[in-house]
Amino acid sequence: MRIRKRMKTKKTIKRKELKRFDPILKEIFSEAIGKIYYLATGKKIGEKVKVLHSEIRVVKTFQPDILVEADGEIIQLEIQVQQDKTLPRRMLRYYYAIEEKYKKEPTQIVLFVGKGKPPPPEYRTSKLTLKYEVLDMKKIEPDIFIKSKKPAEVILGILAGKFKDKPEIIKNVKKRIVEILKDEEGVAKYIDSISFLAGLFDVEIRVKPMPIEVDIRKTFLYKWGEKEGEKRGIEKGLKQGLKQGLKQSVLKIVQVKFGSSKAKQIKNFLQKVDNIRYLKKIETEAIKAKNWNDFFRSIKNSN
Repeated sequence: MRIRKRMKTKKTIKRKELKRFDPILKEIFSEAIGKIYYLATGKKIGEKVKVLHSEIRVVKTFQPDILVEADGEIIQLEIQVQQDKTLPRRMLRYYYAIEEKYKKEPTQIVLFVGKGKPPPPEYRTSKLTLKYEVLDMKKIEPDIFIKSKKPAEVILGILAGKFKDKPEIIKNVKKRIVEILKDEEGVAKYIDSISFLAGLFDVEIRVKPMPIEVDIRKTFLYKWGEKEGEKRGIEKGLKQGLKQGLKQSVLKIVQVKFGSSKAKQIKNFLQKVDNIRYLKKIETEAIKAKNWNDFFRSIKNSN
């Protein structure tokens, strides 16, 4: 019974994390919809893509993950990170709701990025059959995305390929993003997406930081950490909230610059820190640090 409760809690946390990062993911997937559409259907669409308001009200409200219009065609994209027996029936509901609202039959694509067997490509009853495309990203070569000149398509390379190859794939994605953009501001825009998508796989990532100096304070994750601190300050008291906010900021900075395994390490270290001035010092050192060893040495020496 306890194990089930823990599993439910973990799934709930994952869903909440996905909601927090919805804006990042929607922008990335919408920019890269042409590549996904081609891989799923073998057909090409033009560069002009219009993102549609994805909330659809018929009798009940439905909200597909991604809904766009390109070349007069409605394309729905659902992202699956694990097996879900309710998916086929849900695709039927989406199909009906989209057709009812836009008066066009949508092209439906399921992007499966999880382990194991992908979902079936159809919903079938004794009276009807609905078919949709299923793209199993494990079977797609990451270089199909990574060699692109479009940053959004490059980043989706993280979702492709075998799980055991993820550290190398992520390293190549980071390298390619820097080659394309060549500037701090451009890299900062996409660094959050790289970090978040890498974290979806629960794989311990041991790769070097981005080969370009990025002011981490410009990224979404850093700003999110600050907002979390402000919110906690209101809920639990200003002083305690400030401590938690600083710890969240440090965790996100370390995750983006040095990877998930280092973030776990610094989380254990931060649990023992209760001094606000020292936490601010750690945050500053995290922003300035060029490598993990220098950062960790500096904060231990200043304790």
